[in-house]
Amino acid sequence: MIGYYAHQQGSGHCNYAQIFSDEFQRDLHIFSSYPFKFSEGSNIVFLENEDPDGTSKKGNQSSPPDYLHYSPVGQKSIQQRSLKLLSHLVEASCDLLIVDVSAEIAALSRAASIPYAYVKLPGNRNDPGHLQAFQGAAFLLAYYPQEFEHPEVPDWVKKKTIYLDFISRIKVTAENKINQEHFIQKIVIMSGNGGNAELERAIEKVALRFPKAQIQLLGKFAVNSRIPNVHSLGFVNNVQDYLQKADLIIANCGLNTISEIIHLNKPYLAIPEARPFSEQDEMCKILARLGYAINLKDLSILSDKEILNTRNFARVGHTNQKLKDFKSLLNKNFHNLVQLPSLFREVQENKAVHEFSV
Repeated sequence: MIGYYAHQQGSGHCNYAQIFSDEFQRDLHIFSSYPFKFSEGSNIVFLENEDPDGTSKKGNQSSPPDYLHYSPVGQKSIQQRSLKLLSHLVEASCDLLIVDVSAEIAALSRAASIPYAYVKLPGNRNDPGHLQAFQGAAFLLAYYPQEFEHPEVPDWVKKKTIYLDFISRIKVTAENKINQEHFIQKIVIMSGNGGNAELERAIEKVALRFPKAQIQLLGKFAVNSRIPNVHSLGFVNNVQDYLQKADLIIANCGLNTISEIIHLNKPYLAIPEARPFSEQDEMCKILARLGYAINLKDLSILSDKEILNTRNFARVGHTNQKLKDFKSLLNKNFHNLVQLPSLFREVQENKAVHEFSV
């Protein structure tokens, strides 16, 4: 049995849990507190929310050790969720727990003698809490290519990481339109539940740059735009339909968002939002440097035709094939988890040699 712990902040962790569940099927159990709409048939164990519940005593609080990020003392909900998680893992004879993400769950798993893999997010995560979680893991997983890695990541961390490239639940259909014209007609500005102050500030500038384009706002926006060509649609069930018909997608630099846009091979205007560990700022810099996205300052420089030609995603793996390779290796090596990164690199190197020879 494989466990997948999905953090309760935002839907992104649960989205990746669902991707893994779709791949591993009934062999994988998901643990989370987030109210995500998982697919029917997924194995879900809902945990108590870890937000403050009023049960911890102020006089008992002491500074958490460096290897933890959030650790109130005496909070009943955390005690209950820890007990539920450990009880289920032990009863199900868990072979591996994938931690996405939590330094506390990583420490709990290691202390309980349960092997875990830690999901490494983008950005500079060289703080003691992350480094200790990385050190205690059997291996690390990254849902992006190694070329997107932060330059200050230690070599031992990269050596311990299995880079799965960008993975997504998106299935590209015939409705995915690639604009063959020289001007942009449809723009989607997409936001999730997280903070989107920078996206909101960009709306007017985008509308001025594309006065004849139809601009659709998808997701949570606080602004009430009165610009004639800007239409706020809120959250929609069929997001992919809108994205597939767009000539340009404008969004933040969250990992799920990047993965979806890459799978659709669409021109992408990346706008980073404030996130812990400079995650989105760093991703935005790398996207621009490698030519995978443009930024706001490019709008006044590039023509519509030049923007439409910024679809460089064919260079990036985006078929979820590396996830399938990982599954195949894992199923054969539950007794040899710490060697998985080197085994995975060997498989990818052999594939590259074969493709080059063909």
